[in-house]
Amino acid sequence: MSAEFSLPIRVYIEDTDAGGIVYYVNYLKYLERCRTEFMRALGTDRAAISDEGWMFVVSSLALTYRQPAKLDDQ
Repeated sequence: MSAEFSLPIRVYIEDTDAGGIVYYVNYLKYLERCRTEFMRALGTDRAAISDEGWMFVVSSLALTYRQPAKLDDQ
């Protein structure tokens, strides 16, 4: 697929730790949100895929953090 997809996400206080940095597990929530919106942009959703007998299963995941996301970043 050659088309680019992006989903702006603002960092809220609920996403951060006491230092105002995004708590690491919230990056996974952002990824899942992006995957859902990407499917919608393609004209489908999780329910339609499930009706066809398909499902998405994350069996492995590795993240490399380049720099911290902070409160109010987008």
